[in-house]
This record gives sequence, structure tokens and C-alpha cells, in this order.
Amino acid sequence: MLSLSRVVNHPLFNFIFFMGIRQVTKRLPLEDPTYLWSLRTLYLVCQFIAVGMNYWLIWKVNKKNDTTPLRYVEPAQQQWDGTESEEKLVSTTFKEYDVAEIKKVIKQAFTGIAMIGFLHFQFKFVQPLIIQSIMVFKTFFTSKEARIHIWNESTASGPLRRPFKADSPFGFMPGGKQPKTDKASIKKAEKAMKAE
Repeated sequence: MLSLSRVVNHPLFNFIFFMGIRQVTKRLPLEDPTYLWSLRTLYLVCQFIAVGMNYWLIWKVNKKNDTTPLRYVEPAQQQWDGTESEEKLVSTTFKEYDVAEIKKVIKQAFTGIAMIGFLHFQFKFVQPLIIQSIMVFKTFFTSKEARIHIWNESTASGPLRRPFKADSPFGFMPGGKQPKTDKASIKKAEKAMKAE
């Protein structure tokens, strides 16, 4: 049986949803200045509500206070000059990990606001204001953290097992390098830390 989160997170659903919203927005009077100011206000209100919901989710995680230890090896990251950083051993708790992941989402939200603002004011794109006003809530309620702390989905296995696997931007292929949780990788990272 398919779960709602799998259907809503599927790339095909996102494509159909986007195309449907696009057709609806074609019928709206987007050139009308009063309508435009209403859209701008709607967009900003939706974005700040979503940021507020993420802070509420942090509060919920802190209240749960899950101090289960979590150890993993963070993969090497490619630097701007083409070199790779060292793999890093991370020792944390589920609570700290979840809060850090939610803070990444908040940071991405502000980056998204800046990008949409640039597209809107520089190139006069209006449709992204409407689409992102809706998508921000879909993104929040289908995020891994919301699925764990709001919908109480299992974290024992699958995509909600911590540390989370890096998602690909379009959802078709696994994204880049993944965190390692096997004992051999953790021991190797411990030895590398002791050698420094």
C-alpha cells in the first residue's frame, strides 16, 4: 500500500502539481497592480508562517529531548578549489541532529526568499510567488523532520533513519556522497582523529 508521503514526495506528483498551478495562474490578472501587491503580501506571509512552523518544530524536538547517541562519518566535501576536505566523525544525539537539520531548512528558506525576490523584481516573474506560497507548506509537512515529529513515522529503517541520506535535487537518483554509519568507517575516522 502506498503511503501519502511517498505519493506527495514523488517527482511525478511535483511535476503534475506544478503544471496544474501554472495553468491556474495563467487565468489570473497578474498585471493588475493591486492584485500584484496582494500576491507579494501573500508570498511573504506564507514564507514567514513556514519559518515560524520550523521554529515550532524545533520547540517540539527540544521538548521530546531524545538524547539517543548518534555517531556517523560525514563524507568528504568538495571545496571551491576542487580539493576535498577530510571525512569527519560526528558524535551527537538525535535531538541535536534534528535541530541542526531544521536550522538548515530555515537557512534555505531565507535563501529561497532572496532568490524569488530577485526573480520577481529583476525579471518581473509573478508565478513563482504563487507557486512558492503553496509549495512552502507541502515542503514543510512532507519534510523528514515533520514526518518524524508530527506524523510519528518510524525511524527504524528507510529514508527517516538518521543520519539522513542526501537527496538528489530532482529525486530520481541518490544524491552524492552519503554519511557512513558502519563500524569500520567510524573506527577509521577515530584513528584519523587520534593521528592528528
